[in-house]
Amino acid sequence: MEDVYVRHDVWTLDPDGGDGPWDAHLLAYARALRVMQARGPQNPTGWARQAALCASRPRGTWFLLPWLRMRVWYFERIVRRIVVADGGPRDWALPFWGYADGPPARAALPRAFTQPQLPDGAPNPLYWPDGRRAPGLNAGAPLPAWVTSAARALAARTFSPGIGGEPAGPGPRTGPAPPPGLLEAQPLDSVTAFLGPDAALDPIYPLHLAAVDRLWEAWLARGDGRANPAQFDWADQWFHFFDADGRSRSLTCGQVGDLANLDYAYAGLPARAGSEHVLLAGADAGPLPWWAGLVPQIATGAPGAVELGAEPRRVALLPVGANCGLAEAAGGAVETASPRLYLHLEDAAARSGPGSVWEVRVEGGRAEAAVGTTAFPGRGAGAQRFVLDITDAVDGLTPGAGAGALAVSFHPALPAGFASEPPPAARVGRVFVTNG
Repeated sequence: MEDVYVRHDVWTLDPDGGDGPWDAHLLAYARALRVMQARGPQNPTGWARQAALCASRPRGTWFLLPWLRMRVWYFERIVRRIVVADGGPRDWALPFWGYADGPPARAALPRAFTQPQLPDGAPNPLYWPDGRRAPGLNAGAPLPAWVTSAARALAARTFSPGIGGEPAGPGPRTGPAPPPGLLEAQPLDSVTAFLGPDAALDPIYPLHLAAVDRLWEAWLARGDGRANPAQFDWADQWFHFFDADGRSRSLTCGQVGDLANLDYAYAGLPARAGSEHVLLAGADAGPLPWWAGLVPQIATGAPGAVELGAEPRRVALLPVGANCGLAEAAGGAVETASPRLYLHLEDAAARSGPGSVWEVRVEGGRAEAAVGTTAFPGRGAGAQRFVLDITDAVDGLTPGAGAGALAVSFHPALPAGFASEPPPAARVGRVFVTNG
């Protein structure tokens, strides 16, 4: 039987000597990264080429999670080959950064990533100084819980739309970029944005991607009808990556959607048995009407762009024409086209400095409720769209509040212990609500 490599939370690895920062697996990772960083930019198994892969990820679509799983799996194989050749652990597996569902302290950067030197005094390839990494991380400040939490994504009952992003066909996309799926929005994008605009080059980044991959598996383990897509358009879509031997190889979404087809598992998660999936002819490949902007607006923010910065920003939501009021739609006082309410944030862009994340809340009366985050990770992403389900939040606000009494507010993520120069700033071009 083929070996199964177990990925552990990096915070549970036992350091040599009991209380130091170094574990045999992390030390092997650091030495392997030194080898990869020395490889030329054209070498597909080098650090620069591996980091550049994230620029080609299929943002906002149901292909994102399987693409990410392939990217991490092939990266792990490249590192393991170097580790074994260097005499390191033969069972080496990529740890994951357990910020999402462990104690709050695990949202801090693991200590091996904050040490300028290896135990032998050589420069530590895992260390990035302040300026390349978000200030505060090297000092041990944890990321805020509402940036790292995956609760909203794990509560979703469907893959697409839901935890995994918009259904999409295999060909090139036209029209506006789709909004991120729940797991992509948080914690994938929110944590990435906190790391900074060059997060993909940070040695902690693969452990972050492994954490997101694990959350997909944790979502499936919850059961209650949670399942991967059962359409050919998803299951048969393939992507290619370079393997440890430098050769190009490919896998399909259907193959990697079942970990029984791969050679790794996550500590603390039950192994899923391989299962037969009934594939349905044709997929829901077109964008949903409310993502395509085909459903009438029932409320909108003031005209003009909303500027986001270091202070909270509040935008009143006003009813549109003769459409039903926002609170009436939520309270069921009138019959609506859909039982769900969606907040749309269009044409959003930011200077992608560390901490370019804002928590979005819906306010009414004296109550408010968080509905999601807007995160701006990396460079060159262009304008983004966010679509947040606000139905439950509005249901919990003051009964009988008119649409004009409701508002959306944006709250910067940077907590005490973090600083950024220049401070994070963003612009949202349009704010509106639909009830379908």
